[in-house]
Amino acid sequence: MSQKSPETESVDLFIGKTIFNKYKLNRKLGVGCFGFIYEAQSLNSNKLYAVKFEDMREEQFILEDEAKILTYINCNRIPKVKSFGYSGNYMILVMELLGKSLDKIFNELPSKKMSIRCVCNIAYQLMLIFEVIHNNNIIHRDIKPANIAIGFGEDNKSKYIYVLDFGLSKKYRSDTTKRHFSFSKNNPLIGNARYSSINALEGGTQSRRDDLESIGYLLLYFILGRLPWQGKVSHSKDDKYYKIREIKKQTTPEQLCVGLPKQFEDYIKYTRSLQYESDPDYNYLKNLFLSVLKSYNFEFDYFYDWDQTTLTENEINKNINMNENNYNYNHNRIPKLYTKINELKNERKLYGGQFEVERFVFDIEEESNFNIIKKRYGNRKIDEREYYDVTNSITPYSQHHKKKAKHTGCMPCQPKEYKEDDGCCLIY
Repeated sequence: MSQKSPETESVDLFIGKTIFNKYKLNRKLGVGCFGFIYEAQSLNSNKLYAVKFEDMREEQFILEDEAKILTYINCNRIPKVKSFGYSGNYMILVMELLGKSLDKIFNELPSKKMSIRCVCNIAYQLMLIFEVIHNNNIIHRDIKPANIAIGFGEDNKSKYIYVLDFGLSKKYRSDTTKRHFSFSKNNPLIGNARYSSINALEGGTQSRRDDLESIGYLLLYFILGRLPWQGKVSHSKDDKYYKIREIKKQTTPEQLCVGLPKQFEDYIKYTRSLQYESDPDYNYLKNLFLSVLKSYNFEFDYFYDWDQTTLTENEINKNINMNENNYNYNHNRIPKLYTKINELKNERKLYGGQFEVERFVFDIEEESNFNIIKKRYGNRKIDEREYYDVTNSITPYSQHHKKKAKHTGCMPCQPKEYKEDDGCCLIY
């Protein structure tokens, strides 16, 4: 019997349900290759959070990897993990709720373009963020407007840029030796073809240079409103990737940045010139965008086309110092959560991925408040934290892909109604 997706139901049966005895689902925020995402409210504090669900029967296990990476990276401009656990056939990740994505903001702009001043304010922050991500030995590999967002909440969070969706991220070098993992060719494309580097489109192993090159195409898209390789007719995924790759290779930085300040051309040239194990000069890249602002008699001031208020001089100086010197946040329970997710992953594998009875959850801030119940399975003891089973008496999510497939970035089996930015391999 085929399962119906909440997308096709007249009423979303998940809305109003409570997970982990603590988070009430208010509304659906969207759908992605991992599953579905909801806004939820804490019953204890009334704070709002984002909750991701992934059906383990899809056999992708993206949320597991994302939860581990989010707890591994020490940066305050990525979503903070609140809770992670399993219920029935679903992985559940509770995390910091962010504001609108730049994809949504961009499409709401009347001109469908952003000013150079706005883009430079975004670019400078992205350089700061990715320097921290890369220093934590992680590369993102899925840079696109939908994965960059503004903050949400108090303390001027809506003025700051955040990077999200680390489901395709991975380590590029050893934590201890700092040596890069070996380079290989003929790899499937991971990420979004429109913004991917030439190396990634050619099947090369990705590293820091690929993230930075992708950011360059992202910034040019915001300024120009369109990239030269968009809108080409393709008959298959391979045909699409081939055409995008060839046009990127044939388009010089001078042609790509015609009419723009020379610093954008310098950025593309620099990132394309980096080798697999090159250490990028982040200060050089940050100064490129600061020099553009200076040439227009502007400063880095968190100015955006959709929010033209700027911070005061004291706030600007404070936040510049915060960005450069204190961009990391320290949470003494981060290593514990990372270890716990690994333990849960092992238990999930032990029981074949089915959690109709077993329910596991770990809450980073309120672990001590959980009623821990000991259960014995054979000779093994497992901690079980009781919470409401969100899948109880509810039609489960359907498999939103038409066939099971290991996640390789752009999924060829997205349903036609799914139109998220370049989500389908034949839409770009």
